[in-house]
Amino acid sequence: MVSNYNIYKEKAEKAIEYVFNTEYHRSLGIPMPIVDLLLADDPNYITGLYYITIDQTWQIHLNFGRPSISFKEFQDEVKVLTRHEIEHYMCCPFDVLTHLRMLKHIADVYKNEFKYLGIDINSCCGSIANQAADIIVDTVNFQRHPQETMASEINWIKKGADISQCPRHGKLMFLTKEAIWQEDLEINESDEELKQIAYTLGKDFLEGGIDNKALFFNKAENYTRAFFKLYVKDKNDPPKGNCSGGQSGNANDQTSGESDSGSGNGQQSNGGSHSSTNIGSFGRPKDGDKNGSALVFADPDKIKQAIETFASETSVEDFVQILSMAGLGGLTEKDKEILWFFVQSAAMIPIEEYSNKGSKSNYMYPSTWKLGDSIDDIDLMLSYMTSSKLIPGITTKKWEKNANDVVGSDRKQRDLLLVVDTSGSMGNVRAEQSNMFQAILASFGIIDYFKSINGKVALISFSDRITANVNWTNDYDLVKNNLITDGDGGTKFPLRTVCDVLEQSPKELVTVIITDGEIGNGQETMEYFRDYLNENNRLYLFILGKRRATINYDSLKALGAKVYQAQTAHEFCEAVLSDLI
Repeated sequence: MVSNYNIYKEKAEKAIEYVFNTEYHRSLGIPMPIVDLLLADDPNYITGLYYITIDQTWQIHLNFGRPSISFKEFQDEVKVLTRHEIEHYMCCPFDVLTHLRMLKHIADVYKNEFKYLGIDINSCCGSIANQAADIIVDTVNFQRHPQETMASEINWIKKGADISQCPRHGKLMFLTKEAIWQEDLEINESDEELKQIAYTLGKDFLEGGIDNKALFFNKAENYTRAFFKLYVKDKNDPPKGNCSGGQSGNANDQTSGESDSGSGNGQQSNGGSHSSTNIGSFGRPKDGDKNGSALVFADPDKIKQAIETFASETSVEDFVQILSMAGLGGLTEKDKEILWFFVQSAAMIPIEEYSNKGSKSNYMYPSTWKLGDSIDDIDLMLSYMTSSKLIPGITTKKWEKNANDVVGSDRKQRDLLLVVDTSGSMGNVRAEQSNMFQAILASFGIIDYFKSINGKVALISFSDRITANVNWTNDYDLVKNNLITDGDGGTKFPLRTVCDVLEQSPKELVTVIITDGEIGNGQETMEYFRDYLNENNRLYLFILGKRRATINYDSLKALGAKVYQAQTAHEFCEAVLSDLI
């Protein structure tokens, strides 16, 4: 094959050009696929590697293994696989957001109906999603090019192990295609019950149109449900043989491709890394990274919008899990948590609500949005907090920016010191009912307000030690990044550190303390904040949880401190806005 390497590559490129230029009329908006041929010592030599890398463009990679004997057969195969990858881009999953949502629907079916199996769904969810997507895109291509698509499918099946020896769930994808296409793919299945399941699933895929994007999630759910039902049957009644190697791999037979690095992020011949799942054998889709996904996420920055949209519609726990399933490389667990909180941050919480007489400053305050005002100015959350009914000019609210400039005054812009309790009682950052979760949301809302008035922010997070210390800065994202942490350790209010940070700023200041209990250190802390408030600074205490604080804050309240007790960031926001309105 080595001697014919250049010839095969030239033939492949000509076949690809034909598909791009003739069949799709040069209208795809994606680059021509990168073509390579694998040598015989490559673990994927028999099956090849096919995948799409998401970076600035959707780059198709076609790495061919052992080629067909004739150049025509080889070129036909190239055409089929090129169409296959193009339809992943054009049809299913079509975009990154759809892919993430499909993974979420598959994971939900498992968690709601099959969690008792104890399978690591993270390691096989991508492969299941790709199998469902392959049924869709291969059917689309079969409808347009039946003979070439069918011949390629039969060849693909034969590249692997003896499919008759594979477990039922490993055959499902191929049998479903056979049922939909109503063609013999030479599987020769004798299990009538299994064939009926595939037939029913095929009808589900065709209902409403095979390429109806609105129904992709329903199709993925139906496939997942059938897949795991068959897995249970295989577990209780194992097939006599075992399917291993080639396009269908045994759960205990991982190839070296799993640990490979590079643009393909470790493609492997079994199409899915699932040794820890004990899930048996998969029917390998035509493409996939180590998690079985058709897509390789090479550059997260380029899919920012999809990730942000997905974050806005899911929990932080699910968000982190699904991004891991998708094979999103280059992001740590904390990076994913940060992404989620950046999208989900609470509504702006206007801590500094008014200016002293004779001051000179810019500040924000709520006012009534009227007909004729820009539609972009209306704040729906603030409006709904005012009334459940939106009545233009009455209950519709907006934020007003005002410059209060009194001749002879010299008031300085306030900055924020944010002090956040991160002790063990605050809980896990991913648990939406935890105080830590709510503290971060509230903190983001407060920081966003000071960003709007260009105030500097400093951060101290504490347990029985200092967990974060960010000095005065306008880098609001840096402050937010340092907030993301799980609660751990005891509670000791960092009075000395607070004093040191406050003394570094000559401005009149706002200090916000967020905790789930008493601020601690007793009389010393109270005395310090009495002096602090007497110097025209401001103090806010946000106390999270149901437990009533036992410290008497009346003396601080008398000097102007505000104390709020609530269970959620939303309730804190409502309380602050209620004071303003």
